[in-house]
Parts: sequence; C-alpha cells; structure tokens
Amino acid sequence: MVSIIIVNYNGREFARACLQSLAAVIPAIEHEIILVDNCSHDGSSEMIRVEFPDIVFLQQNFNEGFGKANNRGARVARGEYLFFVNNDTLFKHDILTPLKEFMELDKSIAVAAPMLLHPDGTFQLSTGRYPSFIHEMQTKRNTALMKNIPDHRTPKIVDWVSFAAVMIRRSAFEQLHGFDERYFMYFEDADFCYRIQKAGYKTYYCAEYSIIHYEGGSWSNIITHKIKTEYRRSQIIYYQSHRSIIETLALRIFLIVRFLHLLIFSTGGDRRHAFSIIKLALFYNANSH
Repeated sequence: MVSIIIVNYNGREFARACLQSLAAVIPAIEHEIILVDNCSHDGSSEMIRVEFPDIVFLQQNFNEGFGKANNRGARVARGEYLFFVNNDTLFKHDILTPLKEFMELDKSIAVAAPMLLHPDGTFQLSTGRYPSFIHEMQTKRNTALMKNIPDHRTPKIVDWVSFAAVMIRRSAFEQLHGFDERYFMYFEDADFCYRIQKAGYKTYYCAEYSIIHYEGGSWSNIITHKIKTEYRRSQIIYYQSHRSIIETLALRIFLIVRFLHLLIFSTGGDRRHAFSIIKLALFYNANSH
C-alpha cells in the first residue's frame, strides 16, 4: 500500500483541486489518503469533511510547520511506501504505481521523485546537489536558465529532490525518525536526502513521470516576510548541521552584510525583516532548539 500524505494550510482551493485530480487518475495500486491541516482558517476543514469524507483527516491545533505535520501523517499511515505531496499539485496521470514498482526493484532506493512541471507545462527545476555556498548559486542560475523539459528521462541518482512530490520507503523513513522538525519550512528535503544517503540509501529523480506544481501555492497565504525569515532560519540549520564551521560562519557574515543596508535605509516591514535576519545570523543556534 502507498499512503498519500498532504499537508494543508489555508489552501482550500488548492487542496480541493489536488484531491479531485487524484481521484480522477484512479491509482491502480492500493492506497490511502491522509490530509493534515495546519490549523487553517479559510474553511479548509469544513470542505474536506464534506467533500472528501473517505480520506483520513487530521486537524492540527496550530501551524507547526511542514515537517512536523508530515511526521504526524506518517505516524497514522499504513502503507509500506509514503507519498508526500503538496496541496498545490495536480495529478495528470497515475504516478504512484510506476514509482512504487521502480522502488521495489532495489531495496536500497529510499527516495524517488517525479519531475515537477509548472501549470503551463514548462519544466520546474526540483533536484540538485547538496546545498552549499557554490551549489546554491548554481541552483539559482539553473532555475533561471532551465525552461525546457529535459530529453533525458532515465531515472538517475541525485543528491536531493524537492519534496513537493516524493515517494519514500517507510522503513527508511522510520530509520531516520522522519523529518527533522527543527525545519518549519524549506531545506527539510535536502536535509532528509543528505541523511538518507549517509545511512546507505539512494535518492532517485524519475523524470519519466511528472506532476503539476503551483510553485509557492502551498504557502501563498503566509506573510512574505515570515516566509523569507523561515527560509534563512532553515538555511542556517542546514549549514550548521551538514556544512563546515567555516562555511556556516561565511553564511552568517553574508547574511549580516546583505541585510545591514536594508536595516539602515528601509522602514516598516522591510526593516523589521532585515533586523530579524541579522538577529538570526548573529545569535541563532540550531543545536539549542
């Protein structure tokens, strides 16, 4: 069985469209759907209960972030494979069956992800090398340059894949104790893939299969400055956990220099945002949380 786990936060229409698209493709394998709602206040809970009464619905008392909500969904899941998928995705065809069959070929495969496409059908970069100063710049450049769908569709081993849509072997997921809940959002996918590789497993990018992803739709109702702050907090956590002391220090200095100008010359929300980033760079210690 495959357990499909979806986290929703104030994304009622995205969640509805996602669940409808999933029902339309009718996966050939046994599956269950688990939706974890992070205390939405847009009517999501009522919509799910009325329109999709057959799915497993878990209501959070407050928004604890992406990783913690997915971990909660995984704890009640019955499947030997866990398919984590964002609420802002649309299924074009059954990708669960071929991904499961692919992973069954080799028990060392712990993570397999399909290609992500923008709603207009163009390519969305969703894999890369483990984050570092150099690799993050390369990923940003590739994101800007890569628009066409790659001709090469053979599954390949990669460092990390986006967890906007990903299948994970349950036994490996439990071996790593799931997502690192220090990450509220961002970098949890790279962190998990890094840890799974260290445990001796493989991560595969399977471009032969694809899913539509409204990039950013899953957090479009979160305050922009909060999103950017959480990105930097997660970045510091990742660097402190998996990069060298020198590189982590370089990141902190980079953030201070980059946002100091904004702190001095901006007002209102931009200035508060700059202050929060500089405060993170100066004082945040991932190991104390």
